[in-house]
Amino acid sequence: MKLWKRILCVMIVMMLLGAALASSSVKLNADTKFYRSPSTSSDHVSVSKGTKMELKGTDDGWAKVKYKGVTGYVQLKYLNAAKRTSAYVNRDTYLYAKASHNSDKKAVKVNTKVYVIGVDGDYSRVQNESGSVTCYIETKYLSSSKVSVSSDSSDSSDSSDSSSEKSSSDSSWKSKVVKMNWFDGGSSVLKKGHYGYIYDIHTGLTVHIKRMGGSNHADCEPASKTDTAKLKKIAGGSFSWDSEAVILYADGKFVACAINTMPHGDQTIKDNGYDGQFCLHMVGSKTHGSDSVNEEHQKAINKAYNWAH
Repeated sequence: MKLWKRILCVMIVMMLLGAALASSSVKLNADTKFYRSPSTSSDHVSVSKGTKMELKGTDDGWAKVKYKGVTGYVQLKYLNAAKRTSAYVNRDTYLYAKASHNSDKKAVKVNTKVYVIGVDGDYSRVQNESGSVTCYIETKYLSSSKVSVSSDSSDSSDSSDSSSEKSSSDSSWKSKVVKMNWFDGGSSVLKKGHYGYIYDIHTGLTVHIKRMGGSNHADCEPASKTDTAKLKKIAGGSFSWDSEAVILYADGKFVACAINTMPHGDQTIKDNGYDGQFCLHMVGSKTHGSDSVNEEHQKAINKAYNWAH
């Protein structure tokens, strides 16, 4: 799949989730608290499951709502949309009892139709057609329409590793590529625990990634075994500490970045065939050990930016 098509899929899913919460009327799916500000340490009152509220907006796990004439906040995971939105599972995966890989799960086939009623972090809250069952699925595995099924449907969303991924015919997004300072807004482009994409300017490969942490730069992981294989191709067949010039796509932004591909440190994804994390750098970001700006990474960032422009 070409970068632009993959990005459109992400945008479609986000639009789909937005539609699920677009109605101004929402209701609580559990007993929770109504806060004065978007912080669990702020003043609050208890509210009961089933309470209806007026939705004013959402941001980073919180919903701004109006309740009994007062505007405040509740955690987004406790809200159900007044109107369900249909979606399709875009690969063989699992439905979970809770928004966690560690909860009870049940296999679900590609192109199964579900109904989105809310979100909880990287998961969507979904129901069956009758509404008798509510469970969770990773949002990245939802699409607004059915997908073509390849010979290996479990990796259908990541099936293309061919040279067709090169962006020579998909160049409209290049003009949107920017350089961002890590300590001046760059660190918030891909938030901790969230997923995004990196595009390698040399191979044309697109890798789905998760940011697991990091403060001086982003500590990231490949999202799947398919993405790990792509990361190894980017490195020339063997993982390396060498800098690679890439474009990060996350939060609607295209950012010139640099990565190394060597797995090291901790990991949160256990089934991606990658034993650890890799580092993603932006302008001004610093390394772990030396706590300094690495010049090779900065050169790769400039190379990615110049390639796009």
